[in-house]
Amino acid sequence: MSRTILFIAAFWLAVPLWGQSGIMPRRSSSIKIPSQETMEKITEADPELVSREPVSTLSDTISRALLFSPVAVDMLGFDKRMSDTKESFLLRNNTPYRLSRVVLKMIYRTPDGQMIDYRTRMVDCDLLPRSTRKCEIESFDRSKNYYHVDSPPSRVSGRPFKVSFLLLRYDIVIEP
Repeated sequence: MSRTILFIAAFWLAVPLWGQSGIMPRRSSSIKIPSQETMEKITEADPELVSREPVSTLSDTISRALLFSPVAVDMLGFDKRMSDTKESFLLRNNTPYRLSRVVLKMIYRTPDGQMIDYRTRMVDCDLLPRSTRKCEIESFDRSKNYYHVDSPPSRVSGRPFKVSFLLLRYDIVIEP
């Protein structure tokens, strides 16, 4: 009986780790190879970039000949007013692939750099290659005490914060 429970517990803990490789295709099919023109940088005027957390050296994380890139997605134009229950921001896909899901580690700090909170959030969105999309997630601030430093000031006093992020994972949609 205890061996069965131990086996079930070990299996339950191991199952979420199978899909943590960084890049998971939706369907198996041929992979489109990027061309030189799709690799050119977008030169349009963009909203202000949200700061990115420093990235340690990458290990050999290769999945189906695609290398995970910690700079494949940018976060732009973060917004959270004190009265908001949601945080909104823009995600920009810097890859030549269509992305369907992005996992971000978000770090919230005071303007002088002290950490307030951090969390990992999965953002389901359809990001076409080299495109930008607005996303919303539930706010870390359930008591409505904090506002983002770039958001319009409120008449009620609150605490300002800055946000930075680390890209943990993204899913590439493989289209036939």
